Amino acid sequence: MPPNRPPSLLDARNSQFSDSGHNDDDDDYFLDADHGFGDPDEDFADFGAFGDDDQDLEDSINALLPARDRTTPTRPRRQSSATFELGNQFFIPLSRTLSNREAALPADLTFASALALIISLSIGSGIFSSPGLVLAHAGSVGAALGVWLIGGLLFPIMGGCCYAELGTMLPSSGGEHPYLMAAVGDLPAFLFSWTGATVTRPASVSIITLIAAEYTVRLMFYARPADEALPLWLVRTTAIVFIAILTTLNCVSTKAGTTVQNILTVLKVLSLCLIGAIGIYKLGTGAVVSGGDSLFQHSSTSPVDYALALAPALWAYDGWNNVNLVAGELRNPTRDLPRAITIGPTIVIAVYLLANIAYYAVLPTSVITASHAIAMSFGKEVFGHSGAIVIPLVVIAATLGASNASIFTGARLAHVSARAGHLPSFLGNIHARHRTPFNALVTQSALSVLFVLVGDFKSLVNFYSMIAWVFYLLAVLALMVLRRTQPGLDRPFRVWTPVAWVFLASTVFLLVTGAAGAPGEAFGAACFLVSGVPAWYIVVRKKLGWEELGSRLMAPFRRLVERLPWVAVRPQGYTRSSSQEDGIPRASRTLS
Repeated sequence: MPPNRPPSLLDARNSQFSDSGHNDDDDDYFLDADHGFGDPDEDFADFGAFGDDDQDLEDSINALLPARDRTTPTRPRRQSSATFELGNQFFIPLSRTLSNREAALPADLTFASALALIISLSIGSGIFSSPGLVLAHAGSVGAALGVWLIGGLLFPIMGGCCYAELGTMLPSSGGEHPYLMAAVGDLPAFLFSWTGATVTRPASVSIITLIAAEYTVRLMFYARPADEALPLWLVRTTAIVFIAILTTLNCVSTKAGTTVQNILTVLKVLSLCLIGAIGIYKLGTGAVVSGGDSLFQHSSTSPVDYALALAPALWAYDGWNNVNLVAGELRNPTRDLPRAITIGPTIVIAVYLLANIAYYAVLPTSVITASHAIAMSFGKEVFGHSGAIVIPLVVIAATLGASNASIFTGARLAHVSARAGHLPSFLGNIHARHRTPFNALVTQSALSVLFVLVGDFKSLVNFYSMIAWVFYLLAVLALMVLRRTQPGLDRPFRVWTPVAWVFLASTVFLLVTGAAGAPGEAFGAACFLVSGVPAWYIVVRKKLGWEELGSRLMAPFRRLVERLPWVAVRPQGYTRSSSQEDGIPRASRTLS
């Protein structure tokens, strides 16, 4: 270790191995060479290169911790009791990962990649399925267009400016997690990790991928009527295949995932611009929006209706904040984050307004409000039978791009949360060769597959929206708290304070009126958030740790199994070992 440098995380971990008498010769291979694994020294040949970044990683983690837990030149970091390592069990030998305490994700993302990430996450399934719901609640074409405009200005623009200040002030990956940790402490940050890693991110991936799968299967059964049900098993299988392919791409390389992202983003924007151009052409040739009625005729006067109209519109815009999940991987976050988080939503708003004008110019309002596949209806009306092929291809490209972006950012959320001790520590490990959050990606894909098998589109969207709005509110509250408690932090970008207050008031309005309009989903979201409090108390506050918690929960079952006759009566040649590993007694074979 260079002189005058405080002990790093890597030094502390190396000292643990030295103190424990660990023999490196015993671990020449993770698994037997016959099973396909070679010498790990080859995969970890660049391990020493992380040494130069240890202090940067140490400083970034210190910034998120209370003063009592920070390291000093005379006090190296101790291993958190709120995390656990799996040693040589499933994830570690198969993923060949470095510990989350030993490496940080590389800063490989450019401004173009960040911009593509925001656009791709925003332009997903919503613009192809939400216009009918927005129009049904708003009551008129003019009111519906107003909802799309206000929704875009409110969350992507105003909220984006608030998030730009947070992201440049604390340029760490993990989205709202580091902001909540720094401003209000462990509990809100833990709940964000709890909901994000287990429900909202995997559910988002499954919802979007199911739409891509449905359009893909629809192409396979082109001769069937549009209203005829598709084989559910085939739709779900196709969605699972899509999840597997996109997860594999992101596991192999960050650049591979972002390259696919950039290509799909360009295709989506061009396709929606084509739809908008068709709408403008139709207007120029005499087409009349809303069938000749006044733009604002039959507009709703109920605040609840407008809250319910904003919900699907904001679902379509959702994704504007996700670049903050990977802010720590931007090459120049101070310059690129504010640009990406303002330019990206502006492009999305313009494209969405053009697409909606095209829908209203081509289709009657009765068809729009009755259709959940408005893009396909638009394609058939404009292109005839060829539109039934072209439009599904556009939707597939859009949804796969959004799913890829959601997989990319969701894994980073789990990775950073695990490094903070709020999730099991194996989720914070980085693949030694590919430098990607392998374990987090695999776990997220497994949960996404589960939602594909059991999930329901409408309830998941409402449930997701309620939870998302809660954390948008808490994140901007954290911004206001940090302005008071940490006025000395460098803020390269500073949002105008009234903008933040307008955003907060609007979010409260949406939560209250949305809960009144969809009480079942609101109650479910509240119950799930509250369910994270006991987990936080046990794992974080009491520092019991995920492994010890699991061991205690399984202890009664283990004792019951050990009392079974075929377990209690052991074969000759087996004895009960007096040693215990990880607190769990094990049976060992004695050789005579």
